[in-house]
Amino acid sequence: MQIVILGAGYAGLRAAIDLDHLLRERKRTDTVILVDQFPYHQLVQVLHHTVASNAPVQDAIYDLAALLRTSGVRFVQGRASRLALHERQVELEDGQRLAYDRLVITLGAETAYQVPGAQAHTLDLRTYEHALRLRAHLIAQFTAAAKTTDPNEQRILLTTAIVGGSYTGCQLAGELAAWVDDLCRETGAPRTQVRIALIERGHLLLQEFGSWATREAERALDALGVSVYLDTAVESVEPQTLRVEGKRVLRAATLVWAAGVKGPDLLRESGLPVDATGHVRTDRYLRVLENPLIFAAGDCAAIPDLVEGQVPATASYAMRQGSHLAETLLAEIEGRSIRTYEPVRLGGLVSLGPEYAVGNPLGVPVSGYPAVLMKKGIESWYRSTLTVKA
Repeated sequence: MQIVILGAGYAGLRAAIDLDHLLRERKRTDTVILVDQFPYHQLVQVLHHTVASNAPVQDAIYDLAALLRTSGVRFVQGRASRLALHERQVELEDGQRLAYDRLVITLGAETAYQVPGAQAHTLDLRTYEHALRLRAHLIAQFTAAAKTTDPNEQRILLTTAIVGGSYTGCQLAGELAAWVDDLCRETGAPRTQVRIALIERGHLLLQEFGSWATREAERALDALGVSVYLDTAVESVEPQTLRVEGKRVLRAATLVWAAGVKGPDLLRESGLPVDATGHVRTDRYLRVLENPLIFAAGDCAAIPDLVEGQVPATASYAMRQGSHLAETLLAEIEGRSIRTYEPVRLGGLVSLGPEYAVGNPLGVPVSGYPAVLMKKGIESWYRSTLTVKA
C-alpha cells in the first residue's frame, strides 16, 4: 500500500515518523511518501523568536532530509496543485504525479485577509520565510528612521501595527517590544519614537483562554510598552495605513496581519467538503467526509469535538492527531477496524515577551515566569521527539 502525506507540519511529520516506525516493527514494505513545499519542518510556534532575535536557524527549522535519513519515509519537495480524487493521484506544480492508496492532508492553514488591501499591504507570520522577511523589514525601517530628521516620518517608520489579538499577534507584540531597545541601539533609531499597537476587533485577547487571560495579557503587554486596542475593527488597509471603524487612521510603516486563517484553496478546488472558512470537514476518525480513502488533520481540518464543537487548531492537538493517524493507517493496511480520535485537552501557553506567559495547561490558569518555564519545557520536549526510532 502507498500512503501519501501532504504537509510536513506538526501533524504530517508526526504521522510519517510514527507510521514508518510501526511498519518497520512489523517488517512491512508499504511506502510512505511525505510531501512539503519546503525542505524543512518549521516550528510555527516559535517564529516570533526568529523575527525578534538573531536565533540560530536550527531553533525554528529542521532539515527534513536529515530528520528522515534513517527512516523508510520518502520525502518529496513540492507543492500540491491538484487532487485527482477519482484517479487517486496528487499532482504537484512541477508536473509530478503521486498515486496513493491512502491520502493524508496536513497542509496547515493560510492567512485569511478579510478586508480590502490587507493582502497587498501587510506582512504575515505563518512560515519561516515570513519571519525572515518581517525581521529584515523591521531592521530596514529602523535604519531609515535613524537617517531622517523629520519627526513625523520617524514616527511612521518606527510604528508597528499588529492586527489580531490571538496567539500570533500577542506573541509577536511581546517579543518585538522586548527587542526594540537593542534594535534602536544597533540602528541608531530614536527609542522615544517607537510605537507598537496590537489591534483586536473583539473584546478579548486570547479569547481561547477567557477573560482572565485578556486582563493578564493587557497588563503584561502594557508593561512592555504595547498599546492594546480592543473592539477595534480594521475596515481597509492602504500603504502604511490602517483605516479602522469610526474613520480613524493609524499610520505605520510595518503592518502585520494576524487576524484569522482559512483552509488552503486546494481543498475546495478539489471538490472536498469544506466549512465556511475552507477547512476540510472530517468525521471523528479523521476521515474526510464522503472520502473514505482520505484523512486530514492539523490546521487545515475541521474536526468535530463532542465537547467544544470543533477541535482547536494548535500544535499540541495536531501532533497527537498525527500519532493517531499513524495507528489508523496501520490498521487500514492490516485490514483492522479503526478507532475514533478522542482529543486530549492539554491546554496551551502563550508567551508575552521573554519573561512572561499565560495559559491553561491541563485546564489550570497560569501566568508569569512559571508559565514561561513550562512553555520552554514543552518546546524542548517537542524537539526531543524529532528523531526517527531505530
